[in-house]
Amino acid sequence: MSNDQMPSQIDARKLTVKGAEIASSFSPDALQRLTSLLANTEGSVDTELHFFIDESRKKRVDGHVKAILNMVCQRCLEPVPVTVESDFNLAIVWTDDQAKQLPKSLEPLIVGEELIDLADIVEEELILALPIVSYHDKNDCRKISLSFGKPNTVFKEEPKENPFKVLENLKTSK
Repeated sequence: MSNDQMPSQIDARKLTVKGAEIASSFSPDALQRLTSLLANTEGSVDTELHFFIDESRKKRVDGHVKAILNMVCQRCLEPVPVTVESDFNLAIVWTDDQAKQLPKSLEPLIVGEELIDLADIVEEELILALPIVSYHDKNDCRKISLSFGKPNTVFKEEPKENPFKVLENLKTSK
């Protein structure tokens, strides 16, 4: 599969036996939990997933996800485009006990007997890779004054007067 909407329900075990590769590009609005953390649903998500059985006979999903998302700038509260990338290595397991036995380099993907939704995997990786805070570049950012009750009012920072300037007069009078 290539450059389609992310397939929703797949049998990961069958795909690993086939050595399947899935590449997909889609809009972030398909990922509801992720979009609740964003300024809007504009942007793009590109994924590459590779299903295979490794040398130690573990069924694996290795992937790369890159997204351009609009987060909220913490200075001006306007959308700011952020590029988020993540590489991940998952081992397909059926139980928690199997997950505990995995090496530290692999994350468990517990599937049991049910089909899995690839969008959930991609969404989880993107949420984990999001920056804690996001800002525009200082020159591009609009600062907002909320003290006057007019949000979105742009103001210029005035140089602040030194509070110790009064002491300068005392020094010169002696």
